[in-house]
Amino acid sequence: MKNAVQQKLRQPVVFTQRARCRDCYRCVRVCPAGAIKMKDGQAQVLPDRCIACGTCIVNCPQHAKEYRSELGLVLELLASDGHVSVSMAPSFVSYFEEWSVRRIPSALRLAGFRFVGETAVGAWHSAQATLEHVQSYPAKHHICTACPAVVNYVLHQKPELAEKLVPVASPMRFHAMQIKKNNHETKVVFVGPCVAKKDEASWKSAYGEIDAVLTFEELIELFRIKEIDLRNCEESNFDDAVCGDARLFPLEGGLLRTAGLDDTLLSSQTLAVSGYREVSLALDSMTESDDPVILEPLFCKNGCIAGPSFSNKGNFVKGRRSVLAYSNKTPGSIQQKKLSFSFTGFDTIVSHQVCSNYSEDQIREVMQKTGKHSIQDELNCTACGYTSCRHKAIAVLDGLAELQMCMPFMRRMAENRYETIIARDPNGIVLLSDDLTILHMNPAFKRMFCCSDALIGRKISYLIDPDYFEKLSGGNDDVKKGVLRFSSYNLICHVVAYKLPEERQFAGVFIDITDRQMSKEKLDELKSETLLSAQELVDHQIGLAQEMARFLGDHTAKGELLLKKLVEAIGK
Repeated sequence: MKNAVQQKLRQPVVFTQRARCRDCYRCVRVCPAGAIKMKDGQAQVLPDRCIACGTCIVNCPQHAKEYRSELGLVLELLASDGHVSVSMAPSFVSYFEEWSVRRIPSALRLAGFRFVGETAVGAWHSAQATLEHVQSYPAKHHICTACPAVVNYVLHQKPELAEKLVPVASPMRFHAMQIKKNNHETKVVFVGPCVAKKDEASWKSAYGEIDAVLTFEELIELFRIKEIDLRNCEESNFDDAVCGDARLFPLEGGLLRTAGLDDTLLSSQTLAVSGYREVSLALDSMTESDDPVILEPLFCKNGCIAGPSFSNKGNFVKGRRSVLAYSNKTPGSIQQKKLSFSFTGFDTIVSHQVCSNYSEDQIREVMQKTGKHSIQDELNCTACGYTSCRHKAIAVLDGLAELQMCMPFMRRMAENRYETIIARDPNGIVLLSDDLTILHMNPAFKRMFCCSDALIGRKISYLIDPDYFEKLSGGNDDVKKGVLRFSSYNLICHVVAYKLPEERQFAGVFIDITDRQMSKEKLDELKSETLLSAQELVDHQIGLAQEMARFLGDHTAKGELLLKKLVEAIGK
């Protein structure tokens, strides 16, 4: 068990599956904390900068961003003989179908949890502590702290506002502390829609409060592993009672309502916002005004009913109605004594604000490497993921970005390479319009056909026979190939002519094979002469052989006659 906990703490909350990452820079563009580093075209999540908001997970088109799974740890906890409790976030009613909501407690008990409670219990205590703090300092700005991603964002990006964070524990921590107060030996597992809760549970200030955090997706997988079918589970209640409107915490204004503060849209004293862009603007406005504002920010757009676990759900309107309906059907009516747990404060985090410690010369040097020599060259197209060319240059100096991330620069480089290849190609290349007018000629074509750019705009027939191109224009073929002789230019070329249908143009490639063809013709002539000489030699040899045969034949006949006479003489 100890090894599993240590392994969990070693793993980052959010990371990249490198095999799926396809340098689209989407994560760079959407990350509110600048926690993405590009290296060799791969996006890496920097743990010391990451606020675990899950924005990159939701927005990655390749599904290359993932969060740390603690399902294995929870399975180990349940397999042990120890007491395990679960704290269920109130947004669960918007994740599961209405018919299954009251079956969730039974399913959790079947999974092995001994105590099954609602995090909304802790939400009420958190809201009351918030109210007490706000009333104690009525002339100050206040940032409520139910969302750990907001806390991380303030500490990382806007540390000047850190003192405005209300020093109150989150509902998850309040509920966990209450559960452990009643049973010191129990392990507490929080289940919710939030990736940032995994990070919050590992804060030094929260050490020992939460033993594991599951998302709703991981809970579904837990049910699958345990072979628990919600359709076979009976309806039942949670083991603790919720006070007031605490079940509204997942919605914008839910904390304000639970605390009894003004939660109306037109309030001048309170403001509830969601979505990281809106949160950032709201936080900036707090530094521009001295009029005290109580801000309730939720990092996920539309609140906790649209966290990373809800990325495949989509219908936040339905989810909002589910939370409202569940709260109305099971209203909290039992007033509890407020808990007074000690809060040790938030972890100290090194600020990573977007600021430049580099000289103007250093920044300009980087920008010039991508062709930005003047203000007019700074397109600020954001294709690289950064808001401006200047921010991109600073990121390069910080080691977070690469020069190759600039799309206009890479396009110009590609175009220059293309033009260089065409210009240096030893083969003649010509581009014609649909009426066979010359649009472009590379240097090799001009050398081969003794012409210049002065002929651009003239018909190709001015230079050569347009037969191939006319057949392409009037026929169904897309390509014509062959060997053509251009006697006027002392050329023999292998010609490839083809259509460019989308551009309504024609292209021709002329490969000079004159020397090779002439060599072939000379070789053929030499072969013919050699063949004639060989035939003459054969005829001569045959004639000589015939003469020798006759001579040898006559000589042999005379020898036989002399030998016969000799034998006869000896016989006598």
